[in-house]
Amino acid sequence: MPEAPEVRKYADNLATALVGGRIISFSARTKHARAWLAANESELIGLKIDKVFARGKNIIGLIEGGYYFNSHQMMWGRWEIHSAEQEIDRDRRERARITTDGATAILMSAPVFEIGEGEPLEVVPYLKLLGPDVLTYGENFNDAEFRKRLLRSQNKNRTLGDVLLDQQIAAGIGNYLRAEIMFLAKLNPWMRVKELSSSQLDLLCRLIPRVTKQAYLENGTTVTKKLKKRLSDDTSLVYVPGKEYGTRHYVFRRTNLPCLLCATPVKQLRQAVTPSNTPVVLSVGEGARRTGKADASAFAGEQDEAEEKSRIVYFCPDCQSVEVSRYARKR
Repeated sequence: MPEAPEVRKYADNLATALVGGRIISFSARTKHARAWLAANESELIGLKIDKVFARGKNIIGLIEGGYYFNSHQMMWGRWEIHSAEQEIDRDRRERARITTDGATAILMSAPVFEIGEGEPLEVVPYLKLLGPDVLTYGENFNDAEFRKRLLRSQNKNRTLGDVLLDQQIAAGIGNYLRAEIMFLAKLNPWMRVKELSSSQLDLLCRLIPRVTKQAYLENGTTVTKKLKKRLSDDTSLVYVPGKEYGTRHYVFRRTNLPCLLCATPVKQLRQAVTPSNTPVVLSVGEGARRTGKADASAFAGEQDEAEEKSRIVYFCPDCQSVEVSRYARKR
């Protein structure tokens, strides 16, 4: 699933293509967006797209006149950009299409696409609930808000690997970022929030924005340039020599390969996670729109339908003090 760095790249490309352009046509196949457009599309024609930006794992577009659109790509979604003159056949995976006088943007395979009126961060329930953004637009990471949300009483017995995926605590972290952040902080993924020391919490607040920003600037890479070269040169450290993807991370998807710091084999285990506020239905209910309250059916968690309520977590048993046998599932 795309995480904050990858979603920001999509948002950047959409902003370059769409901002300043005037809408020629707008279509969507998600249920509520399609219904809204059936009644209101004519109001959008000729309006200018003012801004496109990322918020956590969501992409939000602002249209003059007080309109908005937003999408969440979930596991398989992606935005494609084409020239406005190019004829693009409709694909069954298409979920939305925005054509301006400068470009055409098509959302593929994503189940979540919304359009409406108002300030989206105030009127879309699941966007209202998001925690501080881990990849900001110049301002500092709001670590005070992160600490407040993390340390709420209902979170004290949750594991660190669980809470870092909770978009209501920090918006934008997914499976690879949490693995890399916990590794660099030398924290056990099964540590309870109540067990975090003040110095460990301080370190988390520094690492979260730092690792995320590096991944954004370096196309998903979280290791240093020196370690990236070492991964490229030493065939014993990767699964498939010559593949750039295997040179990006400390522990993520490096199961049974040597830890880059201590040479202990990296391990993976499944860890229980609590459903967060990421939507997995096409839209929140109309009643939720009117009341401003979140429809519980819209917040079923971040896992793909095929997954259980658990996620694979990658770690170094030595660096992160994990007793593997203690957490391994009994067969």
